[in-house]
Amino acid sequence: MNTDFWENIYKYKEYGFEPLNWLSTFSNEIDSDLLEFSLNKIKGTNWKITPDWIDSFYKSEGKNPEITRRIYNLSDPSIIQQSETGIKKALAIIQINKEIADNQEKRLDILSNLLTSIKSKCITRKITAINTSSKKQFAVLDFIETRRGNKVGYILANNYITQITDVLCSPESEIHCKVTVSGVIENLSLLGCTEEFKIFPIYDAPKEEILDNMRQNFDSFTLSNNVYMEDYSSLKIGNLFLGATATATTHREIPTRYNEIEEEMNIIITDKFGSIIPLSLFLLTRINEENISIFEKQGIFIKELENEKDNIINNLCHPRFELGKIINKYCPEFEGKFDKSSHITAVFPILTQGILAIKRLADYIGSEIIIDRIPIKNKEMSTYAVKAFFVQHSTSSLNGCHAIIASKECTDSIIQDLKKIHLAPEVIGKVGKKDKPFLNIRDTDIDKYIIRKSKIYKKIRSYRIKG
Repeated sequence: MNTDFWENIYKYKEYGFEPLNWLSTFSNEIDSDLLEFSLNKIKGTNWKITPDWIDSFYKSEGKNPEITRRIYNLSDPSIIQQSETGIKKALAIIQINKEIADNQEKRLDILSNLLTSIKSKCITRKITAINTSSKKQFAVLDFIETRRGNKVGYILANNYITQITDVLCSPESEIHCKVTVSGVIENLSLLGCTEEFKIFPIYDAPKEEILDNMRQNFDSFTLSNNVYMEDYSSLKIGNLFLGATATATTHREIPTRYNEIEEEMNIIITDKFGSIIPLSLFLLTRINEENISIFEKQGIFIKELENEKDNIINNLCHPRFELGKIINKYCPEFEGKFDKSSHITAVFPILTQGILAIKRLADYIGSEIIIDRIPIKNKEMSTYAVKAFFVQHSTSSLNGCHAIIASKECTDSIIQDLKKIHLAPEVIGKVGKKDKPFLNIRDTDIDKYIIRKSKIYKKIRSYRIKG
C-alpha cells in the first residue's frame, strides 16, 4: 500500500509540488506577519501593497473587467524586467524558495528586486505568497482594468493557490482543477457574489501531456458549473502548479462594513472548526502504517478516516455558490441604506487558518473579540492530534467555514438559512471593547486544540497596539 503512495509523493516532489508540507500547519504560505514586515521595509517603489483578503472595483453597466497577466521569473534577476501595462491595480501570487523566505535579508532582497523592477504605479491588495522547496521562483501579477460608466454594483477579485488536495490521485487527475476552481470561488461567495463568475487559471507542469490534461480539466469543470473561463497559457516555469484568479459580480453592497461594527454584535461561525483534521491523520497512516494501530488504540479507525477523507475532498471540490446567495440576501441594494438589524455587518474568511483567523479579525477591526466557545468537529480526534504533536493546532477547517458579524436581531435568521445548505452555524462569541484588538478566549478547552508553545498560540494570545 505505502509503496504506491510514496511513488506518487516522489512524483509530485519531482514535479516541484509540495504534497505533504502543509500537514502540521495546514498551509505552505509564508507567514503573513513576516511578509508584511518585509514589504513595509521596502521603500522608493511604485508598487504600493496593502495586504488584504480581497479586492473590489465598481461594476459599470455593460462593462466587464479585463485582466492582463505578467509573469516574473525571480530565479533570474536579469529577466525580471517585463513590459509595463499602465494598469494601476493588480492581484499577486509569489512563490519563493523556503530557504530564502525564512531568511529576513534574502527575503527582503528578492521582494525588493521584484518591486523596484515595476516602473509604472501599481496598487496591490490581494497578495498570496507561498514557500517551495524548488529553486524555481516566480511572481504572477494579474492587472485588472475596469471601464468607466454608470455604476451598478461591484466586481470582486480573488486569487488562490492549491496546496491541499488529494495526493493519492495522480498529478493529471481532474481533482486538482476542481479544488482550484472551488477554492478561488469561495471568498467571492462569502462576499455575496452571485453573478458573472470568471476564472483565469494559473497553472504549469513539466510535461506537455499534463498541461493538456489541466486545460481539459479546467474547461470541463467550469463548463459543468456554468462558469466562464479565460484560456491562458501555462506559466512556463516547468514545475507543477495549480492556482487561479477569479472575478465575480454583486449588485448589492459588500458585507465589509468593519467601521460600523459595534460592541455586543454577534460573532457567527458558519461551520465548525477542525473539519480538515481527519485528512491530516489519514495521510499520516499512509506515511507510516504503524500509525493505523496507534490511532485505533485511541478509538480512531482507518475506515472512519477513509470516509472522512472522501468527505473532505468532496467539500474541497464543491463551489459553494449557495453561500453567496445567502450572504447576498442579507446585504442592502447597491448604494442602498444599511440597516444593522436586518443586514450582515461584515464577513471574514476562516478556512485553514482556524482560530488564528479570528485573531486576525480582531486586529482587522481594531476591537476585542470575546469567544465563549470553540465548536470542533471530530472533537476527540482533534484533541488527540494536538496532544500527540501531529498538528500545531486542530482548528483548521474547510470551504464553508467563515465568520459573520451581525446584530442580535438578524442572527437567528442568518443561522437558519445557513443550516438549509447543510452547514452547522452557531454564535461563538461577540464583539467586545473598541480600540482593543485582542482575542479573549473564554473556552477553557482552547489548550486542547493548540500546542501551547507553538507560534500560533503566541499569536492568538498577543495584543496588537494600533498604529
